[in-house]
Amino acid sequence: MHIPDGFLDPTMIAVTFGITIVFWIVASLKFKGTLEEKQVPLLALITAGVFAAQMINFPIVGGTSGHLVGATLISILFGPYAAIVSITIILLIQGFVFGDGGITALGANVLNMGIVAAFSGYLIYKAITKLHRGTGVALAAAFIASWVSIVLGAFACGIEIGLSSIFPYGMDVTVPAMVFWHVIIGLGEGIITVLILAALMRTQPGIVPDIVNIDVKKQGDK
Repeated sequence: MHIPDGFLDPTMIAVTFGITIVFWIVASLKFKGTLEEKQVPLLALITAGVFAAQMINFPIVGGTSGHLVGATLISILFGPYAAIVSITIILLIQGFVFGDGGITALGANVLNMGIVAAFSGYLIYKAITKLHRGTGVALAAAFIASWVSIVLGAFACGIEIGLSSIFPYGMDVTVPAMVFWHVIIGLGEGIITVLILAALMRTQPGIVPDIVNIDVKKQGDK
């Protein structure tokens, strides 16, 4: 889902950076207030894991790529603003150090992977777990939220590239290409998210948000 340099025209670059900058400002104000001190080491560890996972990618259309994202996992554990900060750091390192993702496309890449994916995944997860409580429901919600977030992020990516006047293909090519592959990738994303959450619920239930770990707490109260 990394968009390289030269794929977006100046208008799309300006629009995506404009939207992303607003979220960067809000995230910088809310990030510290939503993160507990005991969560910092886990956030750093998961950020490193997501960084490694995103480095494993394959080409899709005209030089773009498909890969796991990890934004929903981070947003479930730490909130969507933490996910924005984490994904931004990942993309900055990938772009400047490894040349994975364009610098001019940083705004679009953060928008797709750190805003669209994080917030859609977070909101879907919260909506499902509000209707039904329990560990099993929470894990199912995490899978659904992860899958949908990947597809929506890919959809946004396809639109941005397709609408850019300098890209040789229109949305009739870019959107189906991005969405098709990420429908499949989203399944892997969902499975990995569930496995990590399930492991954390067993080993570090105090770190996982209450809504995820409700069954563990109920068992401890008996």
